[in-house]
Amino acid sequence: MTKFEFLMMIASVVIAIGMTEIVAGWGRMARTPAKVSFDWLHFCWTLYVLLWSIQYWIGMWAYVGFPFEYPIEVYFLVIPTLFFVFAAFAITPDVSQSGELAVREYYLARRRVVFLPLAAFTMFAQLADLVIVGSKAAEDPWLILILPLVALTALPAFTTRIWIHALVLGLLSVLLVLFFFVEISVFDQRWQG
Repeated sequence: MTKFEFLMMIASVVIAIGMTEIVAGWGRMARTPAKVSFDWLHFCWTLYVLLWSIQYWIGMWAYVGFPFEYPIEVYFLVIPTLFFVFAAFAITPDVSQSGELAVREYYLARRRVVFLPLAAFTMFAQLADLVIVGSKAAEDPWLILILPLVALTALPAFTTRIWIHALVLGLLSVLLVLFFFVEISVFDQRWQG
């Protein structure tokens, strides 16, 4: 087993925990006898977080050729995933067996503990490129987008205006969908020169 395979195993397990929490949350809401008031915005954000985690996992393939010689490189491979898992647990409501769950109210009440970790995930994922890859990552043209992307991701944490939450979701979803059409070979060659 190579160092990369070992480290990907750790990161994959952490990501899988977050993904499991989101999908299990959908299942808990679907099967509870309690009255659940479905919310399209909450569902769309949970779907986005789920798809984003898959995309991040695919993107880690770009590190396949790197030696991972220093502990800080290992930390920066795992740290972003921890922020993702925290956000996944925060966005997924606990469902009781009786009573009522107002999903929109839950979503808006937890917005800071969802979106600030997602913004931190975005920032630390980019910092991981700088720490693991080094100066070559600093030449990446996408780097200029990182601060606006972090700010955009954090924006819903500071407002209850639904149209802002929907607009941010729409903008971030467009970027995510664009990545769906990037060939995996591009990830292979991203840092190879």
